[in-house]
Amino acid sequence: DCVLGNPPWERIKLQEEEFFATRHRDVAEARNKAERSQRIGWLAEGMLARHLFPELEHPAQECAAEQRLYAEFITARRTAEAMSLFAHVKGEDDGRYPLTGVGDVNTYALFAETFAQLMAPLGRAGFIVPTGIATDDSTKAFFAHITQNARLVSLYDIENREAVFPAVHRSYKFCLLTLGQAAQAEFVCFATRVEQLADPRRRFRLTPEEFRRLNPNTLTCPVFRSARDAELTKKLYRTAPVLIDDNWPNGNPWGIRFMAMLHMSNDSHLFRAAPGADSLPLYEAKMIHQFDHRWATYNPDGNSRDVTLAEHRDPDFTVTPRYWVDATEVAQRLADKGWTRGWLMGWRDICRATDERTVIAAVVPKVGTGDTLLLMFPDPKHGARVACLLADQCSLVHDYAARQKVGGTHLKYHVKKQLPNLPPDRYTAADLAFIVPRVLELTYTVFDLKAWAQDLGFDGSPYAFDPDRRALLRAELDAYYARLYGLTRDELRYILDPSDVMGDDYPSETFRVLQKNEMREFGEYRTQRLVLAAWDQLVGGALA
Repeated sequence: DCVLGNPPWERIKLQEEEFFATRHRDVAEARNKAERSQRIGWLAEGMLARHLFPELEHPAQECAAEQRLYAEFITARRTAEAMSLFAHVKGEDDGRYPLTGVGDVNTYALFAETFAQLMAPLGRAGFIVPTGIATDDSTKAFFAHITQNARLVSLYDIENREAVFPAVHRSYKFCLLTLGQAAQAEFVCFATRVEQLADPRRRFRLTPEEFRRLNPNTLTCPVFRSARDAELTKKLYRTAPVLIDDNWPNGNPWGIRFMAMLHMSNDSHLFRAAPGADSLPLYEAKMIHQFDHRWATYNPDGNSRDVTLAEHRDPDFTVTPRYWVDATEVAQRLADKGWTRGWLMGWRDICRATDERTVIAAVVPKVGTGDTLLLMFPDPKHGARVACLLADQCSLVHDYAARQKVGGTHLKYHVKKQLPNLPPDRYTAADLAFIVPRVLELTYTVFDLKAWAQDLGFDGSPYAFDPDRRALLRAELDAYYARLYGLTRDELRYILDPSDVMGDDYPSETFRVLQKNEMREFGEYRTQRLVLAAWDQLVGGALA
């Protein structure tokens, strides 16, 4: 009838660095995995200290102690592997954990599934686990089970910034999870104190159908800071579908395929420190920003820096990468995806919901790209409409929606697929006439994107890079997309700054860092002023 618990939060997989941290620092502090594996091998031979410190004398008991430690390590690893095998037995094979025994298993997930199994039909279970149980890919099957079967009563998420659990790191997020029977589940996210859980402005409810609309592929939990955020995000998803819905044959209207071209570790043997006769730059995520593939460059000393305004204004200036890669390697990988265009569209994998902007997308030339710059290949049949796909991703509205989904520091495929995106058939001729020229002017500022410009129907010289002009163009696109998504002016004001609509004490934030940076640079929240002015011009018919 009642199950209560605070289960352990430990990964089953043995972590070598963690195991040796209190047993042998020379193994734990190895510079990388390859070096650690080598040192563990020396440990097995009883020769670790002799290899690391050959100038010292080494007594026989030292060799025996190293071999005993190695035996202890092997026992611990085999125990962890046995536990992992048990946890990963599939449900159809009578496995104990059919919902949570997937991926890199954590014990808290196994306990959560056990609690759900122990409950009587009308019983309740309450327990404390990391918030990842509702948002992580490895626990999505369990969370989908409890939401789609109306078993989730409530989930109250708490960030440990104010040491609710003094012994737990301040960056950790945990939740109070209650299971039972409920037609709607109640949520609070981003609380930092227990008393905040009672604040009605923070509380929101979601039905099973709303989970299917917001996250149809994973059925995981969005992370809303307030009830207003929940309702506004639901509205966005009623207007636009997710980018890719895996549940339907026609659920990928843009015909998008994804790729991480080159892994920065596993493919490092392909990288060159200097350009060759037939090599291409290797772009990394830090080198791009919204509508800008020349955001950062590398100095000869190997350190990156921001591209200067003078360099931005030079239509012949191209960034210098840290590495180059053979052009045939790039060509082969693109051919495997059937991509023949002279440009690539991608986004930064590394991000946070509290950064100045969360979704950082851009078009780059046909180059090599590292795995933190993820690529998307839309169907070429959409022609100039691909400019709308980029504009949507770079809009404030899209970014706002992403901030309700990104709970960590990555924007992986499963999150990207479930962000709202207007499909290509939603754009009218008037929409294209407004959007495409502005995207073209923002992106085509250098000759190396001539192929992109030609695909948008333009065969002229690059546009001037004028920061004030670019801010105006972006504001006009932001206002236009707010209207395409069916927002009101007050809803747009809320997205720009919740306190402008709800008051300073409202428990939500959207673009706080953007506002702070612009107040420091311009003495005003420039984006807010420009976007609202563009909105008013659009409504009044003065902007076309």
